[in-house]
Amino acid sequence: MRSPDFKRRKTAWVALAAICLACTLSLLFYQYEDIPLSLSSSRPVNPVLETQTINDHLNTTTPSSSPSPISSNSATPYNPSNAVQGDRRCQAFADPGNVVFVIKTGATEIYEKLPTQLLTTLGCTEDFLLFSDLDEQIGPYRIRDTLADFNETLKATLPDFELYRLQHEFRRTNQDMARLKGEHAWKLDKYKFLHLVEKAWLERPGRDWYFFFETDTYIVWTNLVLWLQRISPPTEPLYYGSVAYFMNDPFAHGGSGIMISGKLLEQFIGGEPGLANKYDDVFESNCCGDSVLANTIRKELNITVQNMFPQINGEKPSTLPFGPTHWCQPVVTMHHLHPRERAAIFDFEQARPDLTQPLTFAELSHLTFPNDTMFDYEEDWDNLSNIGIEFAGALSPSLETCRDACKGLKQCFQWRYDTDGKCEVSTQAFRLGAKRWPTKDGHRVFSGWNTDVIRQWREDHPCHGVKWVEPRAPDS
Repeated sequence: MRSPDFKRRKTAWVALAAICLACTLSLLFYQYEDIPLSLSSSRPVNPVLETQTINDHLNTTTPSSSPSPISSNSATPYNPSNAVQGDRRCQAFADPGNVVFVIKTGATEIYEKLPTQLLTTLGCTEDFLLFSDLDEQIGPYRIRDTLADFNETLKATLPDFELYRLQHEFRRTNQDMARLKGEHAWKLDKYKFLHLVEKAWLERPGRDWYFFFETDTYIVWTNLVLWLQRISPPTEPLYYGSVAYFMNDPFAHGGSGIMISGKLLEQFIGGEPGLANKYDDVFESNCCGDSVLANTIRKELNITVQNMFPQINGEKPSTLPFGPTHWCQPVVTMHHLHPRERAAIFDFEQARPDLTQPLTFAELSHLTFPNDTMFDYEEDWDNLSNIGIEFAGALSPSLETCRDACKGLKQCFQWRYDTDGKCEVSTQAFRLGAKRWPTKDGHRVFSGWNTDVIRQWREDHPCHGVKWVEPRAPDS
């Protein structure tokens, strides 16, 4: 016969097992209901992948049979789900389903830049296309060779295609493509644009919008979705971007992001391939593929780019000129971000109290200029100050006189001094800038910030509402 002590121990173990079972069921409930257990800004390392989607739909090149939006609650028919578990951006705004995201990259940089793009910007997207200058399969992701249909004679003879031919040899002999990085990759890149646009339309026809950007472009997801809500559905052919110029002709800068309506591509591309090949021979005389794209749209449809700067822009947090021109507007894109910078902005977004509200430049300025821990002086640093100061009389330029000159102005955010005796200040904007190592001949740069002036200006200029940028003519 068992003792009373044994019965008491048995009862305790049964109770403990019941508690563990209840906790397990609670965790499973939260997981399958997709409710985050916390709003921590930390994120898991691995993305959640839909196994069935990976097996059945490896980002194929088959055009969509229906242009209808994709439900955010169903598995995507094209890409595995890439959302990082607990990504608060996706919980705030699901993919609207009316835009195709088209990413342009190159074989020499794809393994460096694409992974963080997939884990950050593309984490909430259900349909995207990846284009490069070499056909590849990376895990579940199909990367198309944008230049596969480029004129074969030109591919075999143009000097700019030497890299293209070399990449195929590197792949055949299993060499590291990163060794080919450099100016040659930039020269080859321009030939991709028209074929990229044509392929995107032919593979995904009938969507409201087509957003073209690069692997070092960062998209603020909240602002993009809110902007799409304001401009959708488009009723006319539209071509938006941050305007740049080549030979006085405006074009939308590709790295900043190009937004083109389906109405435009329907007229521009039609239902058959061939338009891109028609212009294959014009690229060599132009600096940039995004310029050729603009010229071709203008020639074929008589439509010119509409400027969305600074909402669409080619700077990043460390080079943005925070101030009157970049303050209460929402920032949709940034460019030239290396992977660690992208991760830092992603974390900054995740930590925002309310992700349903637009992220303005004013709020973003706290990433590089946090109120309590601003830089005030840094050696071997260039903060991009750009207004030259001339010293009169016996006063000679030095680090000290440059710093004092800035402090003596009514409003001076920052100063910069180099060992050539050059002093520059900034009175209209504050920028962080970047490290500038001493040169071999000993040339150095020093930078400083008037942190009290920055804090006061920020306090004196609160944003009462968000100033969405309206599309305007290039010169206005």
